[in-house]
Amino acid sequence: MKRRTVHNEEGWLLSYADLITNLLVFFAMLLGASEISRSRMQQIASQLSGEEPPASLASIQEEIEARIESQGLEEMVRTDLTDEGLKLSLNSGLMFDSGSAIVRTEQEDVLRGMLQTLVPYAERYDFAVEGHTDSTPFGTPDGRTNWELSTDRANAVRRRLSGVGVAEENIRVEGYADTVPLPEDDLEGLSEAERLARHRRVIVKIY
Repeated sequence: MKRRTVHNEEGWLLSYADLITNLLVFFAMLLGASEISRSRMQQIASQLSGEEPPASLASIQEEIEARIESQGLEEMVRTDLTDEGLKLSLNSGLMFDSGSAIVRTEQEDVLRGMLQTLVPYAERYDFAVEGHTDSTPFGTPDGRTNWELSTDRANAVRRRLSGVGVAEENIRVEGYADTVPLPEDDLEGLSEAERLARHRRVIVKIY
């Protein structure tokens, strides 16, 4: 008698299970990538290729630092490339008078020149202007505190950033008063006055 061949009619389930598993892995990778900042993605791409992507935050940093060095503005502007984006820290102690949100007249051209460096990248990146103060209590008869001072200074820089050609819809303003102090590593070896001055800053973040 000829033996009947038994076919595995459920073999397709194995292929189906493999497909579902691969889809889950794929969507997990997409979700993970969506939570990585643009700055971090550029750093990863640079490490893999050995070259900086065109118009990367790192290349913008190099251009700005070259301008800082050529104009002797090391005490005025500092740059820091982080996973959040490229941060330009403006020394508000030099940019503004104490308790004021009006840019000093002698610093107007310096500030404008630095902000104009960012205009070619305005269509590719967004901007945040952050205002920070030190922890010294500040108050005026009309009720203004460090919160208003930090926000007013950020808005002063935001207006000038918009004035050089960056669309207002691509800029947001954030005032933090003294709630975001600098890490202790950044303040090591400084006097108390220097520590307070370092905390007083306006940051233009490109991300």
